Amino acid sequence: MYCPRCGSSVGDGSVNFCPSCGYYVGYVPYTYTYAAPAAVGSGAKKQSKAATAALFAVLILALAAAVSLIADVEDDLKYNKVDIQTVTEDTYFELSGDFLIEREVFTVSLTNDGKIAFALNDDISSKYDYYSWTFFDNDHVSSADTRFYVAYSGETVNKEEPVLYYLSQNVGEYSISVKCYAGPEEERELLKTYSGTVRYSGTITKEYTWIYQGELYSAKTSFSFDEYRHYKEMNDKGRRVVDYGRVVSFVTYEDPAIVALAESIKEAYGDRSTSDQKFAAFVLGFVQICFDYPPYSTLMGADRYQYGQEEYFAYPMETIFYGMGDCEDTSILAAALFKALGYEAGVVMIPQHAVAAVGLDSYAPGSYSSRSYEIISQTIDGVTYYACETTVNSPQGIGLISLSGDEGTPYSEYIGKSRYGFYIV
Repeated sequence: MYCPRCGSSVGDGSVNFCPSCGYYVGYVPYTYTYAAPAAVGSGAKKQSKAATAALFAVLILALAAAVSLIADVEDDLKYNKVDIQTVTEDTYFELSGDFLIEREVFTVSLTNDGKIAFALNDDISSKYDYYSWTFFDNDHVSSADTRFYVAYSGETVNKEEPVLYYLSQNVGEYSISVKCYAGPEEERELLKTYSGTVRYSGTITKEYTWIYQGELYSAKTSFSFDEYRHYKEMNDKGRRVVDYGRVVSFVTYEDPAIVALAESIKEAYGDRSTSDQKFAAFVLGFVQICFDYPPYSTLMGADRYQYGQEEYFAYPMETIFYGMGDCEDTSILAAALFKALGYEAGVVMIPQHAVAAVGLDSYAPGSYSSRSYEIISQTIDGVTYYACETTVNSPQGIGLISLSGDEGTPYSEYIGKSRYGFYIV
């Protein structure tokens, strides 16, 4: 059986969610062996910033407010707390909402057969006999359809069991809600709804294999889920960049995950020179081959599909997490890798497009069709930078950019005009 969304194998059909993309693939009744609930580590509670600020407000109010008012505010604070539940030495659950341990509503644990179980506690589930669970992956791509925009709204599972299983023990952040019903099928009554958020934090490893000039290569990098979320939560009011000079702030080449990936690419290249055009082309080829362009159509742009915004500049960590990105996203990633490997680098902003830039001491264009491509370069502070197209899915040489340009005008005619040109990291 294969996932209808991404095509990955989901086994014999006895599963709930695809292990690759999380898509709900149908419920078949079966019984699980539960893993023992994970232990609660020492110092298990922490306050979010919102909770800390609210608690301070409560202390001020205590000087003037009635006891009953303080009690109400303190009760509201429970929803702003986060409990930490240790799983292993380097993985843990962050629980909020009705998943707070003190609320004694939900438990979350890893099952013996490699799944995550979200379960209502026995004393609560004994009151109901039917449940409608909604599973929402907070890091899912924004659209549930690749043809036109349909906002992802999670997957809903109706069942008689007071537990929801997630097929894989993938780290991530999940919002879970369950509507609890009682009564015979024809007269079921909704009695209670519980909801909360679980962030399963741990290490993510991304491994890549690709063929370049007839040879097979591999590279990898690892990073914590919290590192990725750090970047995702930055500039959360929008990522549209009007001042193109800001694009260089996204090139986080000193990030440990970028450094590790750069070193892995360098190791894959072997003992050949890693300071010339050939190695730069190898790095560019890695980005071109290993990162997809998000699905898009005349009804939905790539950023809209992936991030839910018409224009979204992504940090390299986000592009690595999703394995895809549009022109500015993969250009930013390529620039970060170039910079981490010792090259001078940047991003070139041109009408309706972006490409990476790499500085080279010497350059040979190689053979190419002058009817299809032009060479774009610019010398800045004594360094000559060459444009690098990242949105193709097979190697395209450094410096070569499609002649079609914006509405048929070659891109080179825009360099140095208005906001267009090379922005160096």
